[in-house]
Amino acid sequence: MDMNNEKLQKFIDAVNSETERKVSEMMEEAENEKKNILSEAERESDEFAERYFSTGNKKNGNRYTRDISKAELDMKKEVLRRREELTDDIFNVVKDRLISFRNDSKYVDLLIKDLLLLRISNGAEVFLAPDDMKYADTLKKAIRSENVVFSPDENIKLGGVSVYNKDTETISDKTFDMAVDEQRSLFANSNAFAQ
Repeated sequence: MDMNNEKLQKFIDAVNSETERKVSEMMEEAENEKKNILSEAERESDEFAERYFSTGNKKNGNRYTRDISKAELDMKKEVLRRREELTDDIFNVVKDRLISFRNDSKYVDLLIKDLLLLRISNGAEVFLAPDDMKYADTLKKAIRSENVVFSPDENIKLGGVSVYNKDTETISDKTFDMAVDEQRSLFANSNAFAQ
């Protein structure tokens, strides 16, 4: 019986050994599977985090860029608005001085000078601001031409003269209004307020 017990014991030991080996293999496979699953989960988690933060950074970067661009645009608009205000202020002072100058005796001398330089032909029409029509007789005598017609022009607000020459069908504009408009345009184009 000892032999049978011994055989049985060997069989049990063999089965236990095989079972332990199988369990050990299964445990090792499970451990490897666990490591693989954890490694894959960690990789997926890292990829998700990278995508999330990358998207978030892009969104934040885009939002930041958009905010900066909007702020720059608003600042440029404000600078342009302020430049326009300053330009208006400057040219309003110029206009006021021109209006004051029209009451000075030198103003009539300037009108005469302009008319003489324009070499008005007979039959020309001279346009004046309605308020300046009071100088028409003086101007007519100064240019020594009886066939020149003086007419009021509602478009002339600041003074000066505009002459229509019928022979050449041209208009010579020596009005302060035109001069101010030209100077304002040059002033604006010269970017006078640039730093």
